[in-house]
Amino acid sequence: MVAKAVINAIRGNKPKPKLFPEGTEKFTKQESKTLLEEAQVKINDINAGVKKPIDIIRSPEFGAIPSKEVAPILTPDNVRDVKVKPPKPSSQKKLDEFLTEEEKILNRTELSGKEDDFLNFDKINTTDDVLNSINTLGKQYSKQIQKRTGGVQTWQETNDLATLLGDNVETLVGNLLKLRPGSPLNAAEIKAAKDLLVSQHKKLTQLANMMRTEAGDNSKIALEFAQQHALTAQLTKIYKGAQTEIARALNILKQPTQDQAIKNIDLDNLNRKNILMNLGGKKQIEKIAEAYLETPGLTNKVKLIEKSLGAKTSDALVEIFLNNILSGTLTFVKNIGGNWIYKAMEKTERRYASWRFGGKTVDSVAEYEDIAAAFGEHLATANMWRSFSQKWNTKQIAKNPFRNMPGFDSKVSGTKFESPVNAFSADGFGASKDTVFGKFIDVTGTILTMDRIPYRVLQNTDNYFKHAAYQSELYALAFRETLKQVKMGNLSRNKAPDYLAALVTNPDEAMTKAAYEAALRRTFQTPMSKRDDFLGDLASGIQDLKASKAFSPLSIFSSQYFTFMRTPTNIGGSVLERMPFPGKKVVLRRYKADLEAGGARAEMAKAKAAMGWAFMMTFVPLGYFGTFHGSDIDVRGRKKYQLSKADNRQPKSFRFQNFLTEEIQELTGLTGSKLQLSLNGFEPAVLMASVAADIGHILANMQEDWSGWKNSHKMFYNFFTAYAISFGDNLANSTFFNGAGRLVDIISQLRMSENTGDVFKQEGKKILSGLVPYTMFLQQFEDLGSKKIETENYGLVNADDFRKLNIDFLSMIQKNVPGFENDLNLDYDWLGLPSPKFSVLSSMEENYINKEAIDIGYTPTKPRKKIAFTAFETDYGSVNYGIEVNVKLTEDEYHIYLRETGIAIRNRLEKLLADPKYKNSQDRTYKKELMASEVEKAKRDVTQQIKSENSPFYERIKAEAERIATKKWEDNQKDLSNVIKPDEE
Repeated sequence: MVAKAVINAIRGNKPKPKLFPEGTEKFTKQESKTLLEEAQVKINDINAGVKKPIDIIRSPEFGAIPSKEVAPILTPDNVRDVKVKPPKPSSQKKLDEFLTEEEKILNRTELSGKEDDFLNFDKINTTDDVLNSINTLGKQYSKQIQKRTGGVQTWQETNDLATLLGDNVETLVGNLLKLRPGSPLNAAEIKAAKDLLVSQHKKLTQLANMMRTEAGDNSKIALEFAQQHALTAQLTKIYKGAQTEIARALNILKQPTQDQAIKNIDLDNLNRKNILMNLGGKKQIEKIAEAYLETPGLTNKVKLIEKSLGAKTSDALVEIFLNNILSGTLTFVKNIGGNWIYKAMEKTERRYASWRFGGKTVDSVAEYEDIAAAFGEHLATANMWRSFSQKWNTKQIAKNPFRNMPGFDSKVSGTKFESPVNAFSADGFGASKDTVFGKFIDVTGTILTMDRIPYRVLQNTDNYFKHAAYQSELYALAFRETLKQVKMGNLSRNKAPDYLAALVTNPDEAMTKAAYEAALRRTFQTPMSKRDDFLGDLASGIQDLKASKAFSPLSIFSSQYFTFMRTPTNIGGSVLERMPFPGKKVVLRRYKADLEAGGARAEMAKAKAAMGWAFMMTFVPLGYFGTFHGSDIDVRGRKKYQLSKADNRQPKSFRFQNFLTEEIQELTGLTGSKLQLSLNGFEPAVLMASVAADIGHILANMQEDWSGWKNSHKMFYNFFTAYAISFGDNLANSTFFNGAGRLVDIISQLRMSENTGDVFKQEGKKILSGLVPYTMFLQQFEDLGSKKIETENYGLVNADDFRKLNIDFLSMIQKNVPGFENDLNLDYDWLGLPSPKFSVLSSMEENYINKEAIDIGYTPTKPRKKIAFTAFETDYGSVNYGIEVNVKLTEDEYHIYLRETGIAIRNRLEKLLADPKYKNSQDRTYKKELMASEVEKAKRDVTQQIKSENSPFYERIKAEAERIATKKWEDNQKDLSNVIKPDEE
C-alpha cells in the first residue's frame, strides 16, 4: 500500500473521490423543493424570534457525540515542581529619566469615571456629542476638585493639556473658551478635556503596539486603530479651536450591524476587511500605526495622515468627475444589464454543474442545487422589494422624497466607487458646517455632484445584486451540506429542514466566506489582492501607486486614465476564467487551485469552462460570417483608428443590411447601407462574445490566405498571437477603459511632438472639460436640434448625428450641450466625409477606397494641427535666410484644412483605383506605396493652398509665424542688449 501511494504521488495521481454509501438514493426535484419550503418556514420563525436554531454542533440528533462517551484526558504519572525566581525590580528613578514629557503626563494621569459607557462610536455623531462627554466627565471630577483644592484649580491640568496639544497655555485657554460661545469651560471640564485626550491617546498607543506584536489576522485591531485615530484627530481639532462635524468621519468606520436574529460574526469580519481595503488596506493602516508610535507629540501624531489641501481639492474634483460620467442613463442601463446577464450566466453554470456532477461524490455539488440557489435569490429579491415599497410610506420620505429616496440594503459592504464619496463637502475639507465657508462648500458640492445621485443609484443597484448573490450562495451551500449529511446517514430526512434552517440562519465561517465572495464576484468587487492571477497583480500595483500619499494630490489626473481599477480587472478575470486558451492554469493560479481541489470547486470551474465553450460555439460562426464583430481585427489598434472611423465601425456590434424603408430612414437618420447594434458596455458577456467573434474572423482570414500545409506553422502562430491580442483589444475598447486609451494616445503624441507643452496643454483642456457637471447627463438629449446637413455618404440628415470638432476648451464643453453643439464645425474622416457619432443603434456606409486601404495594409494618418511656414520678417527686421516655424491652426482653419485634405485625397485615390495598372497588379506592397504617394501629394497640395497669399487664412498664419520666428530668433542670440527693434528707434 505504501509503495502504491509513493508511485501515485510520483505520477501525480489524485486520490479517488469519496462516494456515498452504496444504495444511497438521490433527492428528486420534488423532494428538493419540499425540503426548501419546509426549511423556509423554520427560517422565518427563527428570524422573527419565535424559535431558536438548533445547535448542529452539540445536538446529538445532528451527529454530535455525548460527552460521557468521550474518554478522559490522560495526565502524566510523574509531576515535578520547578521553582522560578522572580526578576529583580528595576529602578523606577532610572526609567523616568528616559520618559518624554508626554509619557510622563500619560503615566501620572489617574483616569476615573466610566468613560467607555458614553464615549463610543455608535453614540458620537457630532461635535456636541463630544462636548457632552466632556460635561459628563467634568461632573464626575467637580466634587474631587472642590474637595482637593477648595474650589481652586491649579494650572497643572491646563499645562499638561497644552503639552499634549503642542500649544502654549494662553493659546490653549483661548481656544477652549471658544468651544461654546458664552459658556467657557470650567476647571473640571478642562481636566475632563485633558483626561479625554489622554484616554484616547493611550488607546491608540495600545492598539498600535498590538498591531505590531500580534500575529495572525489582526484586521479587527487595524479597524479599531483606524476608528480610534479618526476620533482622536477630531478631538484634537476641537480642542485646538477648529470645531468640525465628525459624523461622516466616524460613520464610514462603524462596523456593519445585522438586523437578523442571529449575529453573523464571520460576515462582520469579512465586511471589516472590505472596509479596511477601502481605507487603503490593512498594510496601510499598519504603516500608519508604526509611524504613529515613532512620531513625538499628540498633535504631530494626528497630523501624520492628515491630507493636504491639494489632496482634498483633488479628491473633490474626482468626485465631480465620477458623478458626471455616471449620470448618463445609458451608463446605468449597461451596468444593470451587464449584471443581469452575468447573473444568468452564473445560474446556468450552476444548473449545468448540478446536472452533470450533482450528487456523484460526497464533495460534489448537490443534485438540484441550482433550485436552492434560485430559491434563496428569489426570497432575497422579494424581501428587498417589499422593504423598498414599505420605506416609501415613512414620514422621512414624505418630507423630502428627492433627498431621502429609499434604496436597497445589503449585508455585504463595498462599492465600485474608488475615491472618497463625500470629498466635496465641509467634512471632506475639514471645515465646520456652521461657518459660511463650510455651508458654501456643502452647497457647492451638492450642486456640482448632482447631490451624489449617480453614486447613490450605482450603490443601490450593486447592493441589490450583492445581497441577492449572497443569499443565493448561502442557500445553495446549506442545501448541499444538508443533502450530504442525509445521504451519509448522519441526518434523518425528517430533521433535514431543521438542519438546513440552522445553516442558513447561523452559517459557519467557510460558508459565510464563500457566500461573501460570491456577492463580490457578482458585482465585480473582488479585492484585487484576492484574485490570485496576473491581472490582480498588475492592477494591485497600479492601485497601490494611486493610493500612495505622494500621489494623493494627483488623484484628479490618475482618475482620468484609470477611473476604475477593481471593476475592469474583475470583468477581465471573469472572461479569462471561462475562455479557453493555452497556459490557462499558469496565468490563473486560482483556476488551477480549484481544479486541483476537486469536488464542488473543480466542478464549478469546469462549468465556467463549459460556458466559455458555449460562447465560442455561438459567436465564432457569427464572427466567421461577419454577422457579429468584436474588435475588428483588420483595423485593430489606435494607429488604424482612421480606417475604423471612415466606415463608422463600432466595436462589439451586430451588423446587417439596412432593411428600413426610406421614410423610417429619413425619420431616424439611419440612412447608411448597413445597420449596426453595438452592445459595448454589457460586460463581461459581450467581451466574451467579442473575443469569440474575433476568432471566427481570424479563421476566415486564415482560410482566405491558406497556401498549403507548408506554411501552416506560421499561420497557426499568427492565429494564437491574434487570439491573445484580441483579448487585449476588446478589453481596451470597453467603455470602462476609455481612459487607458487616452493615456496611450498621450504617450504616442509625446513621442511625435516637438513641443510636449502643447500636448499637456491640450490634455489639460480635456480634463477640465470633463469636470464640468451635467455634461454626460445632457448628452441623452442630443436630438433636440433641428439643423440638417447634406452629406455625400449619408444624404440629408440631422447635424446632431455627427461628431463635432472640439479643439478649444469651450468647444469641448459645447459639444455636450444639446442644440448648441450644432454651432460647432463637423469632424471629418481621412477621406473628407462627416463622421457619425457612436450610439447603440447606428448606420454605417463602407467606402470602397477605405476597404482597399484595409486590404493592402495602408494606414492613413490624420492631418496635423500645425503647418510649416517660413517667416522672413521678425520684430527686429527682415531675415533673408527665412526662419521655418510650425503654426498651430485655429479650430475654424483646421476644419477647412481637414475637409479639403480629405477631399483631395479621395479625388486622387479614385483616379488611382481606376487606373488599369493599379487594378491589374497583384503586388500589395506596390499598391500600398502608390496609395501612400498619392495621399502625401494631396496633403502637400492643400497645405500649400492654405498658406498661400490667396488663402483667407494667410494674414493670420503669417503674423503668427513672424511672432514665433521672433521668439525663436531671440532664443538663439547670446546678447540682446545692443539689438534695437525698428519701432524703438
